[in-house]
Amino acid sequence: MIKRGFHFSRKVFYDKLVRTSAWLFAGFFISSLFNYAFQIAMGRLLSPEEFGFMNALLGVFVILSVPVVTLLMILSKKTAEYRAKKNLSQVKGLFTLANKFVSKFGLIGFVLFMAVSGYLADYLHAPNVVPVFILGLCLLTAVALPVNTAILQGLQDYFWYGINQGLLGPLKFLFCVLLVFYGLGVNGAMAGVLATNVVLWFIAFMPLRRHLQGADNPSSVEPLSWKHSLPVLITNLAFSIMTQIDIVLVNRYFSAQEAAVYAAAAVLGRTVMYIPGTIVQAMYPMVSEQHTLNGDTRSLLLKSLLLTLSLSGAGALIFFVAPDLILTTLFGARYAGGEVLLKYFGLAMLPVALMMLMSGYLLARGESKFPYFMLLAAVAEFVLISMCHDSLYWVIGVMGGLSAILVALGVMRIWTITSSWKH
Repeated sequence: MIKRGFHFSRKVFYDKLVRTSAWLFAGFFISSLFNYAFQIAMGRLLSPEEFGFMNALLGVFVILSVPVVTLLMILSKKTAEYRAKKNLSQVKGLFTLANKFVSKFGLIGFVLFMAVSGYLADYLHAPNVVPVFILGLCLLTAVALPVNTAILQGLQDYFWYGINQGLLGPLKFLFCVLLVFYGLGVNGAMAGVLATNVVLWFIAFMPLRRHLQGADNPSSVEPLSWKHSLPVLITNLAFSIMTQIDIVLVNRYFSAQEAAVYAAAAVLGRTVMYIPGTIVQAMYPMVSEQHTLNGDTRSLLLKSLLLTLSLSGAGALIFFVAPDLILTTLFGARYAGGEVLLKYFGLAMLPVALMMLMSGYLLARGESKFPYFMLLAAVAEFVLISMCHDSLYWVIGVMGGLSAILVALGVMRIWTITSSWKH
C-alpha cells in the first residue's frame, strides 16, 4: 500500500501539467502576497474614499486591458502551434508582426482614450483628470508587455514566464507604496503601476531574445485577423466585465464608505478566482499543442478541474469560516462590516474560477460559441446591478449566480465538442 502510494505520488510529481502549475503557482503566490500587501498598504495609507476610487480605476484598467489579454492568448496559441511543428522562424515572424501591430493600435487606442478621459473622470467622481490620464499611460504600456510574455508561454518557457509573473506583485508594491508614501496619493498608485509595466517588459524581453537568436530569418505568418481574434476578445471582455464591473458600479451607486468596504472584501475574495489562473496558463498552450497534433486533451482538462476545485474550494472555505479574523487583521477597523460580505464573496468566486478554466480550455480548442454565452451573462450582470442596487449582497449574488449558469453551459458545451470525452 505504501509502495503504491509512493509510485502514485512520484507519478503526480513528474506530471508536466502538475509541475508547471506548481511553478507558476509559486510565482502567483509570491506575487499575490505582495498584491495583497499593496492593497493593505493602500487601504491604510489612503483614505477610505481614495481607496475605493483607486480600486475603481484598477477595475477600469482590467476591463480596458481586454485587448491586451486577448492578444496574449492569441500569440500564445499561435506560438504553441508553431512550436508543435518545430518552426522557430515562424515564431520570430510572429514576434515581429505582433510588435508592429501593438505599436500601431496601441497609439490609436491611447489617443481615443484621452479623448474620452474627461467623461470617464466625471463618471467615476474623480477629483480631477490626472489619475485618469495616468491610467491611459498604464494601458499604453500594458499593450506591449503581452508580446514578450505570450511567446514565452507558447514556447513553454515556464521558468522565465513564472519569474515574470512572480515579480509583478513585488514591483507594484515597491513602486506604488513609495510614491503614495511620499504624498502622491492615487496618482502615485497609478504611476507605480505604470513603472511596473515598463520594468516587466524588459525582464521578459531578455530570455525571449535568447530563444529567437538561433532562429532563421522571420518567416511569413498568418496576419492577426479579427476572424481568429473575436472569440478570444469576447471571452476576455465578458470575463473582465463580470469580475470587475461590480467594483465600478458599487463605486457609482453606493456611498464612499460602502464602496471602500466592498472593495476590501472583493480584494480578498477574488483570491478564490485568481488561484486557478496559473493552472489555466499552464493548460492553455498544452491543450493548443495537443489539439494541433490531434492528441487527447481529456486528461489535461480533468486534472485542471481537480486542481481548481481543490485550491479554490479550500480558499472559499477559509473565507467562509474565518472572515472576521482575515478582514480585520489585514485592513483594520475602518473596514468593519466587510467580513460578512467576504464570507459570501468567496463562495461566489468558486463558480467564477470554474468558468475561467472552462473558457480557457474551449478557447484552446478553437471554440467560438461559448464566448457569446459569456457576453450575454456580462450584459445581464451590468443591467441587473444597474437596475437594482439596494444591497451589496445582491451584487455578489448576481455575479455568483450568473457564473454558476455559465459553468453548467460550459460542461454541456465541452461534452458536445469532445464527442463524449474522446478527444
